[in-house]
Amino acid sequence: MLDHIDLADPRFFSTPEHLRVFRYLRDHDPVHWNPDGTEPGFWSVTTYEDCLAVQKDGATFSSAGTNTLGQQRWTGDEGAGRMLTHTDGARHTELRQVVNRAFTPRAIAKLEPYLRSIVRQALEEALEHGECDFVDTVALLPVASIAALLGVPQQDWTLLLRLTTAAFGSADQDVQTSPSARASAARAHAQLLLYCQDLMQQRRRRPADDLVTRLVEAQDSGLLGEEDAMLFFDLLLLGGNETTRHGAVGALLAFMEAPEQWRLLRGDRSLLPAAVAEVLRYVSPSRHVLRRAERDVELRGRLIRAGQDVAVWHSSANRDGRVFQDPDTFDITRAHNPHLALGSGPHYCLGAALAGMELQLFLDELCDLVGSATLLEPPARLASTVINGFKGMRVRLLPA
Repeated sequence: MLDHIDLADPRFFSTPEHLRVFRYLRDHDPVHWNPDGTEPGFWSVTTYEDCLAVQKDGATFSSAGTNTLGQQRWTGDEGAGRMLTHTDGARHTELRQVVNRAFTPRAIAKLEPYLRSIVRQALEEALEHGECDFVDTVALLPVASIAALLGVPQQDWTLLLRLTTAAFGSADQDVQTSPSARASAARAHAQLLLYCQDLMQQRRRRPADDLVTRLVEAQDSGLLGEEDAMLFFDLLLLGGNETTRHGAVGALLAFMEAPEQWRLLRGDRSLLPAAVAEVLRYVSPSRHVLRRAERDVELRGRLIRAGQDVAVWHSSANRDGRVFQDPDTFDITRAHNPHLALGSGPHYCLGAALAGMELQLFLDELCDLVGSATLLEPPARLASTVINGFKGMRVRLLPA
């Protein structure tokens, strides 16, 4: 069954076939060797139990190398050992403390009125037109939230949305800004870094209560070099944008495919927190993270050699029937939902509270304003090993 499958090929994830393949792997080959192909060979762990164990064991499975599958495995990852997502232990804790205060539930709650108004305005405009590409409708919600925390002025949101889309979706030819995926991603990241450099220079002259100012302060204290601070900005912007944006689109698609769940949520808003958790599990906007074995280790009878990469497939773990009853069913009343969509262990998502609030506001406003939604054509899925996302999804929205 797997002779023709390369889990490093982004095109494989643009069709529903990957769900069937991962189901097979969980049942028959849970620690799977993907031979050299699109990328150098690597191991995949696909069951909930193994994904959880690998992420919690940073001593054996290090984050300090390349963090995801992609072109950087050939060229080297400039963030290795330097970025929050690419460090372990004491250094990881130090970097997390630079920005932790901005992501506490209390700090995030201050953004709620502002973000709710953005969601409402976007949905009202879509309803006014009747038909829309929902990917465009929700595009600025996560950009607005992370940009507010970073201190990015509103006139630059569209630019940063375009650059983050190119940086994360570069494997898909439709979103490339250069002839090749490698060049497209490199160009987008370079532009983001230069933008950050300019913004940090502004904050040196005029400090503000935002994350860019904290990155400048971390440089002044010797905790970060200038390039490290720029990489931190890049990471925060990318992480704060892509997951929520595609999660919101995936949420609407899930409700259109299960209209009884939509009626249930509209009738009982106390289900909103459970609905957010189920969206994150069912959609799994982040497909995987990559770890590197620090020593020879045996897992389910397979010998993983020191230096070999291990892909931890959250998207597969979240469909594991050993943990989730009827895992392929979208059920917002699910009582037991310990999903791994936001990671686990020391690298649990820094922006988890922000992502949860964004999705809850989105669903709440959707319930208020939208009576029904109809898919006008099959959604165009992003060809990506990293993001379970969408290039387009045309829908017809009717008011409540």
